[in-house]
Amino acid sequence: MNKRKTLLIAMLAVFLTLSVFVFAVFAEETAYAGSDLPVSESYVLRAIHALEERVYSKIDTMIESVSERLDAMQAALDAQQTTPPAADTQLPSDDTAQTTVPEATVPAPSMEYTVLHVMKGQSVVGSCEIILRSGTAAALCPGANGISDLTAGADLMANTEISTNHLLLVPRNDGRGITVTSTDAYVMVRGNYTVTD
Repeated sequence: MNKRKTLLIAMLAVFLTLSVFVFAVFAEETAYAGSDLPVSESYVLRAIHALEERVYSKIDTMIESVSERLDAMQAALDAQQTTPPAADTQLPSDDTAQTTVPEATVPAPSMEYTVLHVMKGQSVVGSCEIILRSGTAAALCPGANGISDLTAGADLMANTEISTNHLLLVPRNDGRGITVTSTDAYVMVRGNYTVTD
């Protein structure tokens, strides 16, 4: 801020000096022109001195005004930088942090497939994904809805033959699934399922 004041004062001093010089030259050249009465040197010096005082007074007033504004801006900036963050943005400290534990949790179904060895006549039903790995099986659909063959992009209705290595989806546990038709079969299952006879 001191550098700004010094620079401002220096610029105003240069301006004042040039103004006085121009006024002095103009006064000297126009002191006597034609029928005008000549003036004395002391009169010109007094006029210059009065002008200097008026200019210096204006400059001092301007400097004070600018300084006050700069001080106010600096104070506002300092206050903004030292203001602590709002309470709702502060993170809780370790001693006040609370861990919320749900009262009852339901375990999520395993994301891994379970391999089942299923015998002829047995069925795998439930809300699950099914992949027939070996043997033969048919779709089990007691209602009007079928099961989704995601690999083929088809809806398999009751007693439709299941292709091996196709991913089947049973969306609800409403008795739908597959029934093994060969002597035995290996089935991969993921989700909630039941093997029934």
